[in-house]
Amino acid sequence: MRMKDFYKEFGRRLRELRLQANMTQDELAERVNVAPKTVSYWENGHNPITLNKIPLIANALNIPIYKLFVFISSDEIKADKDYIALLQAKTGKELDILFNLVKELQKIKS
Repeated sequence: MRMKDFYKEFGRRLRELRLQANMTQDELAERVNVAPKTVSYWENGHNPITLNKIPLIANALNIPIYKLFVFISSDEIKADKDYIALLQAKTGKELDILFNLVKELQKIKS
């Protein structure tokens, strides 16, 4: 997956989770301490999200961090339960390291 595609998928997932939480972009922006336009840019895949905002978003949506990164179908999720369990067990700092690793691998792949 190219980084541009990643941002779009992340944005779609963020919007989906925000709507499930019955939250407006303005409400999420306030809880994460960003401008409402920033949330819109994230959801439309126009701006990359900074790592320090990920735990704040997850907290605002009352979800574990890994759920922000589940962009795959339910069949794929069943096949990848070991990976999901692994991600659930990681701390914020460990997730930051994993996310940075994925970003670097994407650079190599592109």
